[in-house]
Amino acid sequence: MSDEIIREVWQIKDAIGKEVNYDLRSLGAKLQKRQNYRAKQVVDLSLQRKRVVENLSAAHGRTSQLT
Repeated sequence: MSDEIIREVWQIKDAIGKEVNYDLRSLGAKLQKRQNYRAKQVVDLSLQRKRVVENLSAAHGRTSQLT
């Protein structure tokens, strides 16, 4: 079974390599573009985190230093 998994991983690796003509710079650019695209899909929790810190600070009589 593990041989099937390894074979499939190698097939995917070879397909991606073929897409970028086996060029590492092109591969890096492709992966970075993919990462940037997916990063836009992620939920941004910074506002909720800021509110929690502000609430905790207010409860303890402190002011928040977050902007």
